[in-house]
Amino acid sequence: MQLRTVPAREGLLWVQSGFRRLARQPWAALLMILAYVVVTGLVSALPVIGLVFPLFAVQFGTIGFMQASRQIALNQAVWPTVLLTGLRAGPSVLRNLLLLGALYTVAVLLVLGLGALFDGGAMLRLLLLGDKPPASAVTGGGLRLGAIVATLAYIPVSLAFWLAPPLITWHGMPAFKALFFSFVLCLRNLKAFAVYALQWLVLFLSVPTLIVLVASLLGAGDTLAAALSMPVIIALFLAYILSFYGTYESLVADTAA
Repeated sequence: MQLRTVPAREGLLWVQSGFRRLARQPWAALLMILAYVVVTGLVSALPVIGLVFPLFAVQFGTIGFMQASRQIALNQAVWPTVLLTGLRAGPSVLRNLLLLGALYTVAVLLVLGLGALFDGGAMLRLLLLGDKPPASAVTGGGLRLGAIVATLAYIPVSLAFWLAPPLITWHGMPAFKALFFSFVLCLRNLKAFAVYALQWLVLFLSVPTLIVLVASLLGAGDTLAAALSMPVIIALFLAYILSFYGTYESLVADTAA
């Protein structure tokens, strides 16, 4: 295993890798994400456990998405069962991924709890319970401030967990060691990750808006314009999740592009 430091422009290549792999197997990627959404949605409907299951499942989803992208790079077929990668990796890996899922759930709840100090818990109830934020939190700026604080607090969490699932699954690291290596490696390449994140932010904000604008100028109603932008949003999201492996491939592994 080699740990690398790359220039900031590498972040653009990570974005491009997601689109390249989506172009190779778009329907397989769509089927995979639909399976993930259906399963997490069904479990989320259960009492108690359903509140935190989407957070817990993120680490298993991440290694599934990376495995799918890896298989596409190797010209191998991808099926929704790729999402079971973490469950099939053996008892030791499974234990560490379960621990990672639990740690991620606690970390995100702590981040939301920190934001709750500024918005009275409005964002926490919105994300976990679906409760509409009170008007006072919106108009008073508390919700905005809470979101800013939570976002800043989530950055180190994201760095620690970004590469942890593949380090556990493909390199046999224990959970806490994987978190440490992921945090240090991502921190060393923070400029590349900033370019990567900024590029996705620009794409998600500009491309759907441009489609809606063009459709409206051509006389389409609001509903039709929104409907036309939906496939593009889905394609962007699929390219995004398939780009996760590009970061690992660039920073850790010597594998097919």
